Amino acid sequence: MRVVNVRCPKPMARELGVGVAAARAAERSWLEERREQVRLRVLDEDLSAAKRRVLLGELNAEFYRLRAAGVLVGTRTAFVLPALRSVLQTKGWTVRRWRPVPRQPAGRPWGTHDQGFDARVALHLPDDVAELLVRACYWVSKPAVDKLQAWYDLHGDHWRGRLHDPDARWIGAGPSHSDLSERDRLAAQVVTTGMVLREAIRASLEVNKVET
Repeated sequence: MRVVNVRCPKPMARELGVGVAAARAAERSWLEERREQVRLRVLDEDLSAAKRRVLLGELNAEFYRLRAAGVLVGTRTAFVLPALRSVLQTKGWTVRRWRPVPRQPAGRPWGTHDQGFDARVALHLPDDVAELLVRACYWVSKPAVDKLQAWYDLHGDHWRGRLHDPDARWIGAGPSHSDLSERDRLAAQVVTTGMVLREAIRASLEVNKVET
């Protein structure tokens, strides 16, 4: 398992918390009902302690089978993982072989900016899913990232048009409006792991019909 932290808006984190709490309650009810069935069967059939352990072991195996199938989803990871797998499949990333990602310096991915996310969600992803997510985001984004790096090499770290009036008359200093539009076009092609995970969280909330 690999721990992945997802930055997101507080309302999304709260809604996910509500959904997971409801799913966890459903899991508890499922387990309690089936444990009671085992208890009654042991009494009715006068089964031995060894047979009771076998029945409880089978129940435990069924629980984790349903967890793996995305039926019982009483943790954040279990709640989001089926939707994440679906998102990766829809993007066509699960049928491709992705090369490992070269060592990267720490910091915000190229083309992304601080969006003011005020919450963080931790997910414990299976190693294969986490690695696929990281590799796919890197290689899908690489062509745009390379061009963005060249853009900044040429123009420097200019933010005109983002913090100021983008319709202001260009006076020949810094990048032109066309240059800034090109930068934004390239930035829009960058896909980060956070973007994909937030998409998966939204999808998981929709699938599980969370009421807030």
